[in-house]
Amino acid sequence: MATAIVLSLLPACVFAFADLPLRSHAIISAIVMALSLLLLRRFPRWRLTVAMLSVCMSVRYVVWRGLTTLALDRPEDAVLSLLLYGAELYGVGVLILGYFQTSVMHPRVPLALPVDEELPTVDVYVPTYNEGVEILRRTLIGARALDWPRKKVYLLDDGRRPEMKALAAELGVEYLVRADNKHAKAGNINAALKLTQGEYIAIFDCDHVPVRSFLRLTMGFFLKDPRMGFVQTPHHFYNPDPFERNLWLEEMVPPEQEMFYHAVQIGNDFWNSSFFCGSCAVLRRSAIESVGGIAVETVTEDAHTALRMHSEGWRSAYLDIPQAAGLATERYAYHVAQRMRWARGMTQILRLDNPLFKKGLTFAQRLNYLNAIQHFQFGIPRLVYLTAPAIFLIFGIHPLRANPWEVIAYAMPHVFLSLIGGLAVSRSVRHAFWAEVYETSLAPFTAIVTTLALLAPRKGKFNVTVKGTQLDRAAYDLKHAFPNLLVLALCGVALFMTPSRWEQFPLERGTLMVTAMWNLYNVGIIGAAVMVALERPQRRKTWRVRREHLVRVIPQDHPELGVLIGESVDLSEGGVRIRLPKLPKEVKSVLVEIESSFHTSARLPGHVVNRFEVKGEVDLRVEFDALSAPEEEELVELMFTDPDAWTHRPISQHPLQSLLTVLYAPWRALVLSLRDDEQEADA
Repeated sequence: MATAIVLSLLPACVFAFADLPLRSHAIISAIVMALSLLLLRRFPRWRLTVAMLSVCMSVRYVVWRGLTTLALDRPEDAVLSLLLYGAELYGVGVLILGYFQTSVMHPRVPLALPVDEELPTVDVYVPTYNEGVEILRRTLIGARALDWPRKKVYLLDDGRRPEMKALAAELGVEYLVRADNKHAKAGNINAALKLTQGEYIAIFDCDHVPVRSFLRLTMGFFLKDPRMGFVQTPHHFYNPDPFERNLWLEEMVPPEQEMFYHAVQIGNDFWNSSFFCGSCAVLRRSAIESVGGIAVETVTEDAHTALRMHSEGWRSAYLDIPQAAGLATERYAYHVAQRMRWARGMTQILRLDNPLFKKGLTFAQRLNYLNAIQHFQFGIPRLVYLTAPAIFLIFGIHPLRANPWEVIAYAMPHVFLSLIGGLAVSRSVRHAFWAEVYETSLAPFTAIVTTLALLAPRKGKFNVTVKGTQLDRAAYDLKHAFPNLLVLALCGVALFMTPSRWEQFPLERGTLMVTAMWNLYNVGIIGAAVMVALERPQRRKTWRVRREHLVRVIPQDHPELGVLIGESVDLSEGGVRIRLPKLPKEVKSVLVEIESSFHTSARLPGHVVNRFEVKGEVDLRVEFDALSAPEEEELVELMFTDPDAWTHRPISQHPLQSLLTVLYAPWRALVLSLRDDEQEADA
C-alpha cells in the first residue's frame, strides 16, 4: 500500500514540471478544483483521489515558486524570500505526510473475549505527583469499578503524601512510592513495574476516569495477537479546552485534540504505528520490559516508548471508542506549557532517536513518526506566514517577485485543494481555518523550545500539567498573549501603511492588493489567538456532565406527594439537574434516587436551589447535601463509568461558516466576557 501511494505521486511530479501557458494552467486548475469539490460532496470515499489532486497542485506551486519567484536581488529581500519559501516547503511536506498518514482509515471494533476463568491479570497504574485528592478519588473509583475479575489497582504517588496514602486505604487500592522522583512519570512507572506482577499494565493519568468496559473492549486484541504490544484508546475530555471555553464556542467547534484522536490515530493504526499517549492504554508487560521500560531520555516518554516497541517488532492497536474521560487544560497558560513540553519532547526524539534511521521500523512507520515530529516544528514557519506580508507593507522588503495574477493562479489551487483535502480527512473533527488559530496561539513558544531542543536535546525537564483550578473573575493572560500581541500590532501598522504605499507605488498596486488581503486574513487569525488569553471565570468546583438516568424524586418536606418520576439532564459531584412533569413550588428538601442502565444506582439527599418551567415540564436544580463516602462513590460511578458515557459526537460546519466563526470569535468573546463580569458584579 505504501509503495502504491508513493508511486501515485509520480503524476504530481510530471505535472509539477510541465511547461504550460498561464491560461492553460488556470483552466486545468479550475477543472481540478471543481472535480475535487464534487468528489468531496458526492463521493466522500474518494478522498484519496482528492488528496492526490491536492498534492499535484501543491507540488506544482512550490516548484513554480522555487524556479521563478524568489527575490534574491537585495540581501534583505533574499532573507525574507527564502524564509517564506522554506515555510511553504515545510507546509507542503507536512501536508503530503499527513495525506499518507490518513490515506486509509478503518476503525477497529472490539474482539470477543474467552470466559472469565481464562482472563489474564492486569495491573492498573494511576501515577500522581501533586494533584488534589478529589481528582484522584474519581479516577481510583473508576479504576476500581473496571469490569475485570483479575485486576489490581495501584496508586503511584511520587509526592509521597500522607493524604494519598489515606485515600488509597479508604478505597482499598494498593499504594506505591519510591525514594526519589528521578525521570518523573516515566521513572514512577518503571519503579512500579519492578514491584508488581500483572501480565498487562493499564495506565491512566490521575484525572482520566475509566469506564467499566475499558478492559473488556481492549484486552481481546492481546489475546488474539501474541505480538500485540499495546492498545491505545482516545483521550476524551469532559470539560471545554481553553479555545472552546475562552472564545465561548462550546459545542460549536470540535475540541482541539479531536483531529488527532479521531482521525490521525485511526490512520496510524492502519500502518501499525499508533502512538502510545501515556494514558487510557494497556501495555503488555513483556513488551515494555523488552525495550527497557518506559523511555526516560525525552519528556514525551509515551511516544518515545511506542517508537522503541515498534522498532522491536511489537504491534499496536488503536480503538476509536472513548473509554475514559479526563480534564482538559483549563487555562491558556497551562495549555501553552503542555504543548511546549510535547514540542520539546518530539524534537528530542528527532535528535536522540531519529525514526528515519532507527532499525526495525517499516517505511510507513518512519514516515508517520517523522510527521508527528515535524508537526511540532510549526512555530517558525507560522511566524513567517504571519509577518511576511506586514514586513512588505511596512518596509518594502519583498518576500517574492511575481505578477500578482500569476501568484493567484498558482497559489489559489494549492490553498483551495489543501483546504478540500483537509476537509476530506477531518470534516467533523477539525473545522477549516482553526488549525491556524491553534498554531498561531502557540507559535512563539514552540519556535523557541524546538530550536533549543534541536541545539541541546538533553536539556529540559518534565512539567506536570496543572488541573482542577478555579478563577473568580475574568482575567487576561498578558504574559502568554504578549508575543502574539506584538505580531498583531505589526499587522495593524501594516494595514495603516497600505494606503500610503498604494499612492507611492502605483506599479505595485496589484501586489499590494494581494498582500493586504493576506495581511487582513492574518489579523483575523491572530485576533482569535490573542483572545484565547482572556480567561473566563471558573467558579464551579466540579464540572457538569450530561447524563440521562431514570430519577425518582421523593419530597422530604411534603411526603404526601409521593414519588415523582423524571429524568436527569446533567450530573455533577455537587448536584443534579432533573426534568420532571411537575413539582409544587413549596418543595425544598428532596431525596433523589438515580438509577442507571448499567446496574449502578444511588440515593442522595439534597435541596432545591432553582426551578424553571420548560415546555410544560419542570427543570429542577438540586444541590446535594453532605454525602457519605459510599454515596460519593456511587455518584462518581453514575457520572463516569457508563460504557457509553463518552460517545463521540461529530460537529460539522461549512468552511465559509467556519471562517466567519473564526473572524467573529474574538468580538463575541469580548462582549460575552464583559457581560458575564457585569452580571457577577450585580449579583
